[in-house]
Amino acid sequence: MFYMKFRYDINALRAIAVLSVMLFHFGVTRFEGGFSGVDVFFVISGYLMTRIIAGGLDNNTFSLVDFYGKRLKRIVPALLVLVGVLMLVNFFVTFPVDYHVTSKNGLSSLLFVSNIVYWRNSSYFAPASDTNIFLHTWSLSVEWQFYLLYPIFLRWFNKTISDKKRNFSIFTGLTLVLALGSFLFTKMDATASFYLLPSRAWEMMAGGVAFYLEGRVSDRRKQIGLALAGYGIIFFSILFIKRGTTWPGVYTLLPVVGTFMVIIANWNDLKLIKLGVVQFFGKISYSLYLWHWPVVVMATYFGITRNKTSLLAFIAIAIVLALLSYKFIEALKYESNKKILVAVSAMSAVVLVLMLSNANAFLFTEKSKQLSAYEQAHEMEKSQMFRQDTCFIMIGTDKKFDREHCLCLKDSVKNVLLIGDSHAAQLWGPLSASLRNRGILLSQATGSSCVPVMKSNVPGHCDDVINYIYNEYIEKHAAEIDGVILTANWVNEVNNSPALLKDLQKTLQFLDKYHFNVMLIGQTETYTMSYPYIAAWESELNMPLTAKFRTPQSEQMDQFLKKNFSSLYIDVYNKDSVPVVSDQNVPYMFDEHHVTPYGATLLVDRVFADPIGASFLNKVLNHKRI
Repeated sequence: MFYMKFRYDINALRAIAVLSVMLFHFGVTRFEGGFSGVDVFFVISGYLMTRIIAGGLDNNTFSLVDFYGKRLKRIVPALLVLVGVLMLVNFFVTFPVDYHVTSKNGLSSLLFVSNIVYWRNSSYFAPASDTNIFLHTWSLSVEWQFYLLYPIFLRWFNKTISDKKRNFSIFTGLTLVLALGSFLFTKMDATASFYLLPSRAWEMMAGGVAFYLEGRVSDRRKQIGLALAGYGIIFFSILFIKRGTTWPGVYTLLPVVGTFMVIIANWNDLKLIKLGVVQFFGKISYSLYLWHWPVVVMATYFGITRNKTSLLAFIAIAIVLALLSYKFIEALKYESNKKILVAVSAMSAVVLVLMLSNANAFLFTEKSKQLSAYEQAHEMEKSQMFRQDTCFIMIGTDKKFDREHCLCLKDSVKNVLLIGDSHAAQLWGPLSASLRNRGILLSQATGSSCVPVMKSNVPGHCDDVINYIYNEYIEKHAAEIDGVILTANWVNEVNNSPALLKDLQKTLQFLDKYHFNVMLIGQTETYTMSYPYIAAWESELNMPLTAKFRTPQSEQMDQFLKKNFSSLYIDVYNKDSVPVVSDQNVPYMFDEHHVTPYGATLLVDRVFADPIGASFLNKVLNHKRI
């Protein structure tokens, strides 16, 4: 009953999944929804595991030890080699502070807890995930945790509910309840829901439901229609779901349901899925998944620009590495689980020692080591500098904007209102000090990723800050306000610049109605790598590197805003002359785009040295209140 002939369709689904994830990570246009390939993998995994477990239970041949042993042989060897190779390579190309993090992530990958580690260490100001070379192993950790618990649950479930129809109904109902719970959990804690097993188990259990429905569709025309519809839904997910979509959420049903439909259709006669190239990618899908992401990260480390030529090179390198991994590691037969466990233990011990011993510190100068560690060493300084949880409200927090403390208007002085996101909050210190010296009091209304424009559809914390300012506060206090400063990391809207233009024009018209003096502080540079890391390599190699790591999107946005708002816009973009590291070895940025206090002071000085900035100050000081 449970004999399974080769499923070309499932192997094709693997190919679709891995290629979509790879092209998404490589930044290929039109593959914004490629991350949903992971969800395709989850459903396939759930289907295959249910088939193995249910078949063994029905035949009284199921063994937990045997099940775990086969999963060990299937997954661990290739992962073990990946961790070993990457630890060796990163020993020579990353600074000690980064190598410590890499070691920690490598160890968590070997122990299949990386999803938990990434959840616990994620925050708005955490180091960018784009440089975590083991980031992609989170999904392997989720699957392994599922493998550990699922057979125990399924064995108990089948013993408790022996009636097949009732068993299926309850199993399906439980899957739907878990899916609904996942969507609700995402609204409460999106990061935890993304990474953790309880929010992902329903996707693999959907594969279990597909197994129980297998064979129900026997009419050839229905099989064909169901399979084609399933493939269509999957491709729609890959091509049209946008980056940043709430995940897992209702849209996650698309790749899950599409994969479910293909599996239960069991239509193996489609010539396209039998093509050698499709089956090839399905065959090497696990190794390709393992090796494609490190290619992306290493390209980021070396500041390699992504264009058509480099993308083709990345893809070729990833495929070659995957093929080598498949042929010499994954495809081998492993007889002893004990040897694999010993190898994992030994590798884990080595990685742990490397993590704790600062092993590669001797390779670098003290100055470059200090610079490379700047972001991590000053993590708390950011929150204090931004006035976090009072005047700067983080996304996903339960903290409320402290209106009384942050909006401090006084009749005896001139009052200016600073509105924006973290790029506004980072200027608070030197900006308020500079204005105070001129007899001007600065109020702060800022929230993470909150564009300072009037719009209705915004995250809750932005509604509490930005919409409150525009919809209530300004109308009540217009007579006391002399000027408004707007600034943000405008580049976040680069793919939606026409909407930004419209929203900004609407906002400026609103502010002009109250005769406010307004100043727009422009887009700063953004980098593909944390700036302290770039500065450290510049120091180590004694050569300029910023241009290699600067993103073109930030310059594009700077030019766009300068063109459309020339009379209000202050250009602070550093292209030809980037601020040098201070005498105290402080870089001017904390990370890819947030400035340090040193950088903020330089930026504010530049703002008021600009004719538009000087004019703004003069108008505020001479403003006649209505």
